Amino acid sequence: MNRILTFFILFVVGSVALFPQRSRHSKKPRINVEKFVLAPFPDAIHSDSVKVVTFMEIPYYSLQFVKEGDSYSAYYQASLSIRDKKGKDIEHIIWSDSIQVDLYSDTRSMMKNKKHFTEFNVPIGNRYEVVGELQDLDTRKKGILRKNIDLRPLGKKPSLLSPIFMLDLPGDWGFNKDKIPTRGYRVKEIGLGVDLKISGFVDKGDYEINIFLTNGTANDSLIQKFTGDGRSGYFSENIFIPSVKFNSLKNDFRISLFQGKKVDEQEISFSRYKPGISSYVDDVEVAIRQMRYILSNDERKVLKARLKEDKEQLFYQLWKERDPTPDTEHNELMEEYFQRVGYVNEHFSGWQPGWETDRGMIYILFGPPDEIQRSNPTAANSAIYQIWNYFKINKQFVFRDQNGFGDYRLDTPFIGAGL
Repeated sequence: MNRILTFFILFVVGSVALFPQRSRHSKKPRINVEKFVLAPFPDAIHSDSVKVVTFMEIPYYSLQFVKEGDSYSAYYQASLSIRDKKGKDIEHIIWSDSIQVDLYSDTRSMMKNKKHFTEFNVPIGNRYEVVGELQDLDTRKKGILRKNIDLRPLGKKPSLLSPIFMLDLPGDWGFNKDKIPTRGYRVKEIGLGVDLKISGFVDKGDYEINIFLTNGTANDSLIQKFTGDGRSGYFSENIFIPSVKFNSLKNDFRISLFQGKKVDEQEISFSRYKPGISSYVDDVEVAIRQMRYILSNDERKVLKARLKEDKEQLFYQLWKERDPTPDTEHNELMEEYFQRVGYVNEHFSGWQPGWETDRGMIYILFGPPDEIQRSNPTAANSAIYQIWNYFKINKQFVFRDQNGFGDYRLDTPFIGAGL
């Protein structure tokens, strides 16, 4: 691993060792019990109401397991509730449950999980808050997540709810039998295809739904459409999209609802897992732009000439040439690079995306600094500075806040970056 990371830094600025990913200036990290997933999926069920099928997905690693004989057990309490705009509970459900595994490695798994879900039926025209709570009964620690659902715009017809992708999975998951909703992010297996659930509200009279797709081979192309008469005041349809349509890492759908002279639109993306691409990358075109700090002049010329071609193939080629372990599926160098990109986007975004800021550039190239010094403004000098020290490579970078709102710029331009 050290050889891989050394190769990365050598390519950019010369020999340097990797420092820990989290720096001393990062925000307080979430504790494990807060790292569950809360996912509400609204679906029209009547001319004036929706059901909100809400899932809690609890990864095993978010809980504390205790050894019991030859196995490991975790005990927890989970709850889901929906509240009105004043914060009053409309409905609430609680589960007390446990997880037992035989292998210690499973207790640290981020992929294995326990799912709970319920349905909340609520009228349109109001705002709601869905709240998920998870308490580890061993540590007594609690995590809380909240999601806002604004159903006020649905009173104006015609109107669309956010579309929902549905995958095949045996069981009853609150929708059609053997269909489970997904947020459509980095999906590994889609079989013959994916159902796209489209629901909304309409007036009496004919309406039409058009589904457009943009990806590596389609550019806002009409791929499906259906019509209705609007007699019930609402609709909820599952439209099958064959797997051959999902030919890119990122597939963008645009759904248009037409009734009379009125139109409403929703957009949704579906990304597929592809071997050899970092788990932090979900849009290849953006990822190519984020590589600008490590691209050579010759590579930029090639990209400029070939960007209208298959972007995913270009991306593969660029990173294959940098892969320290080309005989394996996993590219550790790519993973580290885009992990840093993700970090700076979370912590340094403001006037522009974090990866485009000066601090973002230095963090991506060198990792977290060993030390950060901050100046305090005085009457004589109102400027605010951050000084990043990298002791192991004997480098120091000085950033000045340009306007007092966190827009830090390098005092001296960094020549090593390919801007």
